[in-house]
Amino acid sequence: MGNSSNIVKRIIYYMNPKRIDSKMVKLWIFYLLMSVIFFVLPKNMIEGHILILAPIVVLFVYALTTKDVMSSLILGTFSAYILWHKLGCVDGFFDDLMTVLSDEENIEMYMSFFLCGGIIIAMKRSGSTKAFADFVVSRFGKNEKILLTASGIYAGATSIDDYVSALTAGASFTPLIEAVKKPKLALAYVVRTLSINVSEMLPFGAWGYFVIYQIADAANVSGRAEATHIFMQTIPYMFYCMVACIIALLFALGIFPKIGPMKKAYQMIEEGIQMGEAQTQDEEEDFDGNNPRTKNVSALNLILPIIVIVAALIATGLNCYLAFGIAAVFTGVLYVLQGLMTVKDYVQCTVDGFIDMMDMVMILMLGYAMQEVLYAMGMETFVESVCRAIPIPSLLPFLIFVFFCCEEYLYSLNYTLFQIAIPVLLVVLSNIPGVNVPLCLGALISASLFGANACVVSDLGVVSARSCGVKIYEQYITCQPYFILSAVIAGVMYLAAGFLL
Repeated sequence: MGNSSNIVKRIIYYMNPKRIDSKMVKLWIFYLLMSVIFFVLPKNMIEGHILILAPIVVLFVYALTTKDVMSSLILGTFSAYILWHKLGCVDGFFDDLMTVLSDEENIEMYMSFFLCGGIIIAMKRSGSTKAFADFVVSRFGKNEKILLTASGIYAGATSIDDYVSALTAGASFTPLIEAVKKPKLALAYVVRTLSINVSEMLPFGAWGYFVIYQIADAANVSGRAEATHIFMQTIPYMFYCMVACIIALLFALGIFPKIGPMKKAYQMIEEGIQMGEAQTQDEEEDFDGNNPRTKNVSALNLILPIIVIVAALIATGLNCYLAFGIAAVFTGVLYVLQGLMTVKDYVQCTVDGFIDMMDMVMILMLGYAMQEVLYAMGMETFVESVCRAIPIPSLLPFLIFVFFCCEEYLYSLNYTLFQIAIPVLLVVLSNIPGVNVPLCLGALISASLFGANACVVSDLGVVSARSCGVKIYEQYITCQPYFILSAVIAGVMYLAAGFLL
């Protein structure tokens, strides 16, 4: 019957629970049951209440069970639309997709990734990444500690924009890690941690810059100058950012031990197996060692485009799209003039780069759609009610950190959390006697950074995994012990600081 052309017979055959993995049968029963519950729940029970987080739990359960980020994100996001839009869930879902696709800032981000994908493939096919790897290995030998530490320093130094930092650090150092036969998952952990956490602590970094704007939007803040002053006061209280960076650098230096799945990754590499290696690139993207054009390639062919990216980013006021566009033109001219590839070859690299980045852009697009529906369901009201419900002001920093760590761990809202929570918190907290506002704001920011690091569907997690050539889920499980330990230490610091400061 499985080979029949009859549609009904095929459905009966392949949908028979006996022919489906029992784990998936249970998962689908869970998903369908939750969808029915979501459908019958009235809106007045949902708006501004904790039930708005229920679809995130569904997403998290599906991701942990299947280890499939894309499927879990699609189904988890759609369950949120069932919860809120009921019979209009399909219209609501596609309307919000159109919204996030037509947003100018989102378009710039998507195009930045597409262009960066083309540059990375061109670097590989031209032999530039191999030349850079050979150059560094010839100078420093096969020293993993030096390479991982250098990758962390590079990620932090270029973190004026965390996406640029993660993408270029991964592209530059992955060949080096492969050359010394060490786990790429270790590189992904170091790059992911340093790129985003350092960016937040820089007033002129992409994250810091964005937070300042959200502070300025609060009703009790007079302008950007005052917002900048408030932000500078929060920097010493970004405990998670500091602890996470310290642990990552100690890990890179070989001082902090390999624990949990990361230890397994190192054991597997001794057997010649790269744990979690992503199989996203076909043979056409590999460097052709027999091509006479790409022999004796200078390492500057990788270094110069990265310098141009960073310089263009600063010159254009953090416009990633324009910065990558300038770098793409520069890289093409540099490679074509040297004869490393023809114009046709370079254009094909750009096309293939668009294709290579498509799944990442889809994940980000779905993430933004989830943010749209969460905002519609009253996330702002929910955040305010949580803050007002805490009876002891000294506990506020600790409880804000713990609550939003849990929420961000299930689903990282990133920038949207700041948009929703910061203007509300600044007004609410300023009316509660005895509250250290910069400390509470630092706790909120730290919680968001923990989510960006630890959440399985975090956008930066997707970026760092792709740039380092590892699978998203394997990166997620290997990094967890380090991120959770950093959060626990930071939580203790917020608890102590709430009573001492």
